[in-house]
Amino acid sequence: MKVVLSTLILCGTLSVMAGAAVAKQVVPLHCETGTCKFSQELAPYQTTQFDGFCAGKSAAEFSMRCHPVNGMTCTSPHPINPYWTCDCTNWSTGQKANVQIDLYCDN
Repeated sequence: MKVVLSTLILCGTLSVMAGAAVAKQVVPLHCETGTCKFSQELAPYQTTQFDGFCAGKSAAEFSMRCHPVNGMTCTSPHPINPYWTCDCTNWSTGQKANVQIDLYCDN
């Protein structure tokens, strides 16, 4: 019984640790005016949420574009006032990859 209890505790601890390791990172991107281009490196299997803000504007007044590379996916950007957001995941098992995010503040 002691061995079973120890195993259950160990498995529970590892599950919590694994969950913390895959927590999604949120990156705020701020732009004052014009078009701002951002590049972000994602580690293998990393998912990152990008939140784009244009100074003094509501989400209806600007737009955002997410450019994934091979081996990466990004959700379609969508507005959540006052910002736009998209999630990108690098599905590579061993290589980092860069995603580009563009904010268009002068629509």
